[in-house]
Amino acid sequence: MVRGVTSTVLKALVLMACLASATPAAAEWRRSHDITLNTAYTLEQGAVEIGILTPLSVGVTDEVQVAIHPILLLLGEPYVALRWQMTRVGAVTVATNLGASWSFIRRENEDGVPASGAGTGFPGVVQATATVTFKLGDSWLLSAGAGPAIDFLGADPVRGLAEVHLSAHWLLDESQLLMAQLQGYVRLTDRSELVRPLGELLYAVALSQGVSLAAGAGVGEFVFEESSSERRTLNLFPIIDLWFRF
Repeated sequence: MVRGVTSTVLKALVLMACLASATPAAAEWRRSHDITLNTAYTLEQGAVEIGILTPLSVGVTDEVQVAIHPILLLLGEPYVALRWQMTRVGAVTVATNLGASWSFIRRENEDGVPASGAGTGFPGVVQATATVTFKLGDSWLLSAGAGPAIDFLGADPVRGLAEVHLSAHWLLDESQLLMAQLQGYVRLTDRSELVRPLGELLYAVALSQGVSLAAGAGVGEFVFEESSSERRTLNLFPIIDLWFRF
């Protein structure tokens, strides 16, 4: 059932991309402020953005956007988020991000281990993050942020951690973008350390007005559930995404 729904969604997105790419490529990022991925910027009021990996985001106002991930929702792992662009002073922009995710397709015990039966529950996380973006000229953006996470199941690796991230965006021209991101969690205990480090390098190109394709690679500790009782970690993996903006 889940596999069939996912296949249908992916086919629909690919078909939309093929139809959109029949027209010549046009400016996707007219200015660096249009880049909202991993920055403090928000969509303009009424703008909509959606992708395979990118959640469905809507600009409520020019300073507030909300997001939900339709594919994860269909798979039983709802995700919602809100970003509020608090201030923009010259080349510096500050935003607050509040996100929540839940999984109804797997259970964990209080140690974060996949399990079933008594003493287990559906893991859920609320993440609050402040992000600052610096505009460096017309082509470069540098963003950094941090914030705490609350795990409703009390499971590792979220409990007692603070998320930190650093990203850079290089707008090569109006249709090409290079993105790099580093993120991880700092353990808030006597034994402070960085856990789950993750780095990503992506190249994005505008296939047409409002349609973009990104491809790249990730390195670090990417954890995923192979089954309800088995967890794996990938240290090197490919990344590909296709998204639309209306």
